[in-house]
Amino acid sequence: MKRHRSLILVPLAIFAFAGCVSRYGIERWSEEPVIKVLVAENVPSITIEANGNHTLSSASGSMPVLRPGRWDISPTAGLSVTLNGSEHLTNPSLPLKIAPDERTLLKLNGAPYRGWLAVTPGTSSGLNVINLVPLEAYLYGVVPREIGTGSEEIMAAIEAQAICARSYAISHFGRHRREGFDIYADSRDQAYSGMARETRWCTQAVDATRGLVAFAGDQLIDARYHSTCGGRTANSEDVWSAAVPYLRSVRDAPLFGRYYCSKSPHYEWKKLVPTQQFYSVLTRFVPSGAKIKSWSLEINPRSRRVVKMIVKTNQGKHEIKGSALRTAFGLKSTWFRISQKGDGLLFDGRGWGHGVGMCQYGAMQMARRGKSAKRIIKHYYQGAWIGRLYR
Repeated sequence: MKRHRSLILVPLAIFAFAGCVSRYGIERWSEEPVIKVLVAENVPSITIEANGNHTLSSASGSMPVLRPGRWDISPTAGLSVTLNGSEHLTNPSLPLKIAPDERTLLKLNGAPYRGWLAVTPGTSSGLNVINLVPLEAYLYGVVPREIGTGSEEIMAAIEAQAICARSYAISHFGRHRREGFDIYADSRDQAYSGMARETRWCTQAVDATRGLVAFAGDQLIDARYHSTCGGRTANSEDVWSAAVPYLRSVRDAPLFGRYYCSKSPHYEWKKLVPTQQFYSVLTRFVPSGAKIKSWSLEINPRSRRVVKMIVKTNQGKHEIKGSALRTAFGLKSTWFRISQKGDGLLFDGRGWGHGVGMCQYGAMQMARRGKSAKRIIKHYYQGAWIGRLYR
């Protein structure tokens, strides 16, 4: 594509939700970056095993270990660091970094990881562990966690997921720099579990899209995605505060035919909440002692999502954001309506997740219908195009 002629480097900086990484005026990357992933948080103790040669480094120096080793680390009595159950490190201090040689594999509490592992102080107590890993190897562990094990018939959707996950990761580089890492390994960012869940098809998709990311205009996109949209995706401001031009509500269906995600087990759902529980939850959002008189839903007519609930009380009107209602009632999405049913309130809804960006079940159906990864991304992210950061 004509616009692909510019290769770019994304600086390590803290980025806003809407994405602020420009393709202009910045150097090329000569190779892929290393990302720092928080894989254990505030744990009381850890065990790191190396099945071959490796090096332990700290502020006081480096210690080559020319054999397999098991490190047991705990903050007991200051800091205890033991090799193979008997060799105690003298006066250890954090951070500690364990770097394997090219033929050695590291395991954290039994789970295998590519790259290095660094042990740092916990944010409140205990220990944190950060996985320093090349970005493409990181994606080997993310893509199967986010879209499943995969198969040949949905390869285009897996490739689209790889491009989205890479774009998201790079747009979040440095966001937690003060804490010593770039990204969480759970739903706060992207699910990641090292090598434990890697699969053939997902690894192949990552390799096939190496270095490819999505842009809208001249900005790297913050590629949000979710399980099931229910037939139409949401606007970004329906969930968060910012209206992002490329995160617009789109109808998730061909010109003629069923919605792409209609075969998802989360396409439609219902939840019955007892009346007493319903009003008990609402009282959390109004002033103490206020009596609820009535409530109504404000719905985005395009995305069909609940933007907010307006609650009238004897102390005035109060608004509850749709995403807050979803959390409070444990709902799958903000696409719902509420009706009285017996001695309860029935939530009748669609979809699973925030609804913004790529619908994963929809993407898989598009792949089955012969759509490419590029076409899938252009469908879910308005004005998006694909560029390569490195080879």
